[in-house]
Amino acid sequence: MTETTEVPIPEIFAYFRAIDTPAGQSLKWKLERYAKSHLEVSEELATAFGRAMNTGDRLGDAYIDAAFASPKGKSRARKDVEQALVGGIDSVKDPSAELIALFDQIDTDPEWVDWAKVEHGAEVFRRYGKELYPFFGMATFNAYGLETVAKPLALTGAYTGGSAFGRFLETSRLWTDTTEPGAMRPGGVGRRSAVFVRTLHSMIRHTLLPHPEWDRAELGMPISQFAQTGTLLLSSFGPGMQLKLLGYRPTDGDIEAMMHHWRYVGHLMGVEPPWYPETVTEGFKANLLMGLAEAPKIDGDSQELCRSFMDTYLPPEDARGVRQFYGRLRYKAQLGHARFYLGQEGYEGTGLPDAGLWRFAPLARFPGNVTRETLRRNVPGVAGWIDQTHRRHRHEFLNSNLEGGEAKFTPVDKLTR
Repeated sequence: MTETTEVPIPEIFAYFRAIDTPAGQSLKWKLERYAKSHLEVSEELATAFGRAMNTGDRLGDAYIDAAFASPKGKSRARKDVEQALVGGIDSVKDPSAELIALFDQIDTDPEWVDWAKVEHGAEVFRRYGKELYPFFGMATFNAYGLETVAKPLALTGAYTGGSAFGRFLETSRLWTDTTEPGAMRPGGVGRRSAVFVRTLHSMIRHTLLPHPEWDRAELGMPISQFAQTGTLLLSSFGPGMQLKLLGYRPTDGDIEAMMHHWRYVGHLMGVEPPWYPETVTEGFKANLLMGLAEAPKIDGDSQELCRSFMDTYLPPEDARGVRQFYGRLRYKAQLGHARFYLGQEGYEGTGLPDAGLWRFAPLARFPGNVTRETLRRNVPGVAGWIDQTHRRHRHEFLNSNLEGGEAKFTPVDKLTR
């Protein structure tokens, strides 16, 4: 574990205030029951993650800050990154020292990476097919109740109004690109997308830090090391555990491989956490720490983010007859999925309409999922067939919904306020 002691812990970091409260002890007890193990977070570890909440991407941010210092550098910042990805850093004309340092880190494998495990984790992720996309979209509703997450999204307008579904699709493109076979190797499509998103995050930090609504002493760093580590676990440990309710049967080794895969994706995105869980038990410990790190703040911004995402499932205004009927059914089914994933208390905080009996809709997938998982485990050739089918379905979904099938990963031109 590494720790930068000179970085102050933002005021919003609540772990030390929350852990000994009844709510904190209740969460600890629930996670220990699932983990079948005691979960102890040391003061040193909690302090390190408090400082991680006030830390960005040291290399990516340095590059963007240097590039944006001049108009010419700003215009070529992303182009130079793309050229370095395609032809290597030596192919970039007059690369800055910051860009050279950035790609030295990107092109150097960390000592902990296990490439067989990276590929295994990607394959496990693909087993869930495109069903993961709405799961992720709704799993983030709880995060919208955190000011450190909601405020950057609200200020950039990235997930509000008409842009909500488009930005969600771009994130779906990232999930797809980074989990294709061999995608994280040099020249791979996943490597490209991960680095582009890294550049995007640094641009957002550069824009938000001086904004009058961003109080760094209170909120820390936008898109912090802490927040990004949580996203990596939401992409791996989260579905590995929660989607067992829908009939999936990953082993602990499968889930740990997913966690390892996303750790490497995070490495390319500039995520350098003070500690990263390697086992399922450690994943529960990380969830305890992250679950108590910030007290939820349900407000207009957080509820608008939830509504904006869910409204994308409503039928178009000009829909009539059967088209409108099935559009309304789809919307209610998605409300049911959100209620199922979030639970009653979490769902009520979204401000969304009552889901009613639709909250049981996800259970309809259980028989098909458990049957497919049983065949995958026991019948030779089925695992490969599932993998190919899900890969095809993921790309069909993106090609039919995302313009050109590709994501731009570019920041908004103007903040919403």
